[in-house]
Amino acid sequence: MNRDKRPGRGTRPMMIAGLSAVAALTLAACFGGPALADEESIAKGEAIWKGKADCQQCHGWAADGKGGFHHEGHALSLRVTQLSRDDIRTTIQCGRPGTPMPHFDRFAYTDKRCYGMTAEDLGNQVPNDSPVALQSFEIDALADYIAAKVKGAGPVTREACLAYFKGSTGSLCDSYPEK
Repeated sequence: MNRDKRPGRGTRPMMIAGLSAVAALTLAACFGGPALADEESIAKGEAIWKGKADCQQCHGWAADGKGGFHHEGHALSLRVTQLSRDDIRTTIQCGRPGTPMPHFDRFAYTDKRCYGMTAEDLGNQVPNDSPVALQSFEIDALADYIAAKVKGAGPVTREACLAYFKGSTGSLCDSYPEK
């Protein structure tokens, strides 16, 4: 029995246990990655990919860099990207200076929110405005979708094609291997 009446003397094991629990939760939050994105956010991100942002126009429906007629082979494959989810989010928000990747934050480069730079700092390297602006929660959802469902997805398969187009593709998916 602890007879020491000085404050805090009997609580040291509890403090250590509490600090250990906090450290474990912090580590889980740091290394949780895309698994922390909920399915609803991922589904919203997919809808934004296909619709509002029309990412498939440049990156292709499969995000393999094989976009539309005007962009064939010019966009990066997001299936092999090494960017983290947060880096993907920043790229969507701010675009890529000096490249065709536009920014989807309508206020990008009006202040230093993007890469700590303004339009004046970048000069002619400022990314183009996207035809549409995305809200912060939409950028988050789109980044969740790319990080959870596209990044590291491997080669495009017929099965993936049919799933993306919900089975209504005609012969579009026939050129891809079964699995």
